[in-house]
Amino acid sequence: MEATRLLKVFAGLTFLAGGLTACSGSTSTVTVSPGGSATPAAVQSSTTAAPSAAVPDAGGQASLVSINAGGPQTGAFAADQFFTGGATYGNSATIDMSQITSNPPPAAIFNTERYGAMTYTIPDRSGAQTVTLYFAETILSSQGQRLFDVTINGTTVLSKFDIYAGAGGPNRAIAKTFTTTADSSGLVVIKFISGTENPKINGITVSGGGTTVTPPPPTPTPTPAPPPTTSADAKPSAGCGKSPALANGSITVESNGTRSYILRAPDNYDSKHPYRLVIAYHWGSGTAQQVIDGTGASESPFYGLWDLANNSTIFVAPVGLGSGQATGWPNTNGEDVAFTDVMLAQLEAGLCIDTGRIFATGFSFGAAMSYAVACARPNVFRGVALYSGSPLSGCDGGTKPIAFYASHGLGDSVLDISNGRSLRDHFVQVNGVTPQNPPEPAVGSGTHICTTYKGGSPQYPVEWCAFDGDHTPNPHDTGQITSWNPPQAWAFITQF
Repeated sequence: MEATRLLKVFAGLTFLAGGLTACSGSTSTVTVSPGGSATPAAVQSSTTAAPSAAVPDAGGQASLVSINAGGPQTGAFAADQFFTGGATYGNSATIDMSQITSNPPPAAIFNTERYGAMTYTIPDRSGAQTVTLYFAETILSSQGQRLFDVTINGTTVLSKFDIYAGAGGPNRAIAKTFTTTADSSGLVVIKFISGTENPKINGITVSGGGTTVTPPPPTPTPTPAPPPTTSADAKPSAGCGKSPALANGSITVESNGTRSYILRAPDNYDSKHPYRLVIAYHWGSGTAQQVIDGTGASESPFYGLWDLANNSTIFVAPVGLGSGQATGWPNTNGEDVAFTDVMLAQLEAGLCIDTGRIFATGFSFGAAMSYAVACARPNVFRGVALYSGSPLSGCDGGTKPIAFYASHGLGDSVLDISNGRSLRDHFVQVNGVTPQNPPEPAVGSGTHICTTYKGGSPQYPVEWCAFDGDHTPNPHDTGQITSWNPPQAWAFITQF
């Protein structure tokens, strides 16, 4: 792992981008046979050409798939899809596009990436295909630091590939184009294999014969629904029965200085109904706004929980300390737990909250902060849901039980899975459930296994989900275009 990402692990984990040196503006075109060896075709010295916007094939079907790896829809490039494994990261670098002179993609796609061991499986293809991969080195500062391999349908097309060397420096966009043939299942499978450093990709286009590609379902827009029936054991806060004193948007509080959070209450908020509250902490170098918008590490709002809640829950995204890559939840001398206390006091006074159903969730550094409040405030939080966590934010206390859910990838390249297992095992002991070595999926299986521990009080369960993948809150099983993690976590939260 490069030193820059080590800094992220220490100060603000990011969520959850060569050996071949190209002449300026050149494209290496390689013909790939399904299962065969790469055959160099005409190595062109013309300027790098990117496929144009979607072009119908003879049958009138769209023949071009364009993907913004690790990011949202940008121009003709669809939001990240068809992947398994890897994590996402964003940057604000100004990208030099001069080496892609024909049909260049939007420059903004180089400000997001997917990195780590990963596979893109493009479905519904037939016959000859042209694959273009877009790269820019926005993290490392010299050649030789990031070397990785890429295969297409089992054939190596890039070996010990060095983005920095290939582009001639940092923040310079390049494209690599290859020809192949869809396999017998109608797939184009692009695999990125770790070498001296994580592989990364900014954008992908696949063009050629194909039927209409099935896109991932659009993020549903929550529709107003009646508030759920108030639980018989609800514990109304002081704000119940009063006109709301807080409005959706950014709100400030004083806690060792001015701190802020973003509030998102249900569209049909009813002050007579005590609502469940979920506090969602962002990842290192991430933002509360990304949690709200469902961008960056969060594929949909609040790690996918907002849509599942359907106006039944109040959500909050706090803002961590620091700036840039150092933004996160260091919780020095308990200052982030103290901020959480002040924030909760304001929320409970200004809105109608069920104080017996307050939950924390987060990814990476946000998961570390969720663990910190699980340790320090088990009498305040009903439960936590951690995605790829660690003890970075500390554990002051940690002697009382709390409902505990955690997911972690076997191949996590930022926070080794041993971190997640240690957090889990701490609450296995505290919650009094029966210790065990829960089953985990095989490496390369592209699957996940969730285990609910037996024993102990049903009020304080422990659930552990291990998946075959990298550092991400949105793991996808092979062939699936939606993540299993949000509904699994939501089911855990709503059992109470």
